[in-house]
Amino acid sequence: MPQPRKRGATNRRARAPGSRVSNGPPQMRANVETKHQFRFVSNSGTSSDITDQLIITAAGVMASTTTVGNALSRSVKVNKIEIWSPPASQGAAATCSILFPSANNSPSREFSDTTVSVSSPAHVSCSPPPNSLAGFWQQGVGVTMFTLVAPAGSIIDLWVSLVQHDGTGAGSATLVAATVGRVYYCSLDSATSAGSKYTPVSLASL
Repeated sequence: MPQPRKRGATNRRARAPGSRVSNGPPQMRANVETKHQFRFVSNSGTSSDITDQLIITAAGVMASTTTVGNALSRSVKVNKIEIWSPPASQGAAATCSILFPSANNSPSREFSDTTVSVSSPAHVSCSPPPNSLAGFWQQGVGVTMFTLVAPAGSIIDLWVSLVQHDGTGAGSATLVAATVGRVYYCSLDSATSAGSKYTPVSLASL
């Protein structure tokens, strides 16, 4: 038979010996970190090396002058890449691929698909293999994260994690006739406003 509770009794859980209760706010991760899906359209099937610096400028730069844009992010990590590549016409073929270069503890890995149907595009969807450079945080120093082959008309989706700048030096992009103070998004293959292969979709660019 359960015993009646004594007046004033509580359900407080006993604290472990040596534990401390903080009366202040909890600790926090101060750096601004985001995840985002970016989309690009290809106008060339030429193989292209995509570096950490290119991804950072594709994720946004702010124009400091009419010709220079400073990157908003400092570090980047690739989470996923997806490509859809239609053939130019019935009877033609289209091949898209994503190559992750070898690293200290990871061999080169290439993901590829080919189609001969205008109603069913070639399709590749993958994440960086274990221990590949693209799967680790990079600081925008020119490391090749992956190599793309995406024929004209291909759609490229890129999911990344980003850490924004916090008083440290910023990467830069070359702009043309930019408005100072505005944010622009560079092409995935080139940190310049002209001659790019993979242009951003539904984002402000030059």
